[in-house]
Amino acid sequence: MINGVFARELTPAEAQLLAKSNITWVSCDVTFNSSDISQWNQVYSLAQRYHLSVLGILDQHLMNYNNTFTLSNWSNAVTQAVVDFGNVVKTWEIWNEPNFSDNALGYFDGSPQSYVTMLQTAFNDIKAIAPSDTVIGLGGMPLYDSENITIDFYTQQALSWAGQVVQLGGMNYCDAIAVHAYPYGQYYQLIQGSLFTSNLKQYEQLCPGKPVWVTEAGQESQSTTWNATETDQSTFLAQSYSLFQGQDVKAYIWYELNDNYTAIPNSNFGLFDNNGNQKPAFGTFVDEVNGLASPTATPTSAPTPSPTVTATPPPPQSPSTSLTVSSSPSPSQKPTETPTFTSTPSAPASVFEENYAITLTAALVALISVATSVYIKKHLSKK
Repeated sequence: MINGVFARELTPAEAQLLAKSNITWVSCDVTFNSSDISQWNQVYSLAQRYHLSVLGILDQHLMNYNNTFTLSNWSNAVTQAVVDFGNVVKTWEIWNEPNFSDNALGYFDGSPQSYVTMLQTAFNDIKAIAPSDTVIGLGGMPLYDSENITIDFYTQQALSWAGQVVQLGGMNYCDAIAVHAYPYGQYYQLIQGSLFTSNLKQYEQLCPGKPVWVTEAGQESQSTTWNATETDQSTFLAQSYSLFQGQDVKAYIWYELNDNYTAIPNSNFGLFDNNGNQKPAFGTFVDEVNGLASPTATPTSAPTPSPTVTATPPPPQSPSTSLTVSSSPSPSQKPTETPTFTSTPSAPASVFEENYAITLTAALVALISVATSVYIKKHLSKK
């Protein structure tokens, strides 16, 4: 499994440490704007120096957040990126969380159709220059995306959106697909043990033959909404790494290398804090990558469900009518206020159904046992 970390910025010491730790990949937003919060040139140069592989993300940063860019502008920018950086970058992810309505920009109106057109254009431009390069589609569909464990409309909307991309032929223009894995709070053990697995299986069934890359997986080390700790962050990393390793995903990329309060206020997802100090999660990541970690008690996975996306997905929604309830974009997005649910969390339906089945089975066994005992006693009494 590929091991990496998302890095907006990178120092020589950090690059050297990653290389020595066998965390040999970095991902970063490709940009030609030196004032962008993504310090692409710095990350790219240090990755080249320390022989780190790079996942280049082609998204809003590449287009300099220009809300009027055309398909031709997009094609030119993609081509320039491959020409300028292709000696190091061999893997390209197309857009970031394109199903999230706030990520619509310029030619990309947020619809599956416009995404497929951009994906096709980027695929053809990249392969014309570097046929062996890897193009990753879907841009990071969420495996879970809610603050309420029982209601996750946004993830279901994402599955429907991805189904429309597949129906429109999008899988002809990528070599792999990307998903994002965030637990969003204190329910992470239940979420990653059941919902992560079941939703991952749905994407695998939806896109057969396409390797799955987890291009962002992350957990806060502190929070204003729940009692997060650095230990919680470290535990999530260990358990999610083991989970995805067991699911044979192609890559596991942690979001992110550093806390960065300047770029994103209250960003606490880093393996290093805002003062450059290592958090426990960094050591945990190194141990997992190098096989030095103690066995991790990974939550039991839920049974593989039938896909919820059919061969005939619902009609594409226009950006003005896209579903936004319970949406929580990944921390790589600019913060936006979104509605949250306040109902008391309960166990997922799959957990309830399993417990009910176990209880019913036990009751039937007990009933059969009693009936058998009564029958034997009556039978013996007749002798």
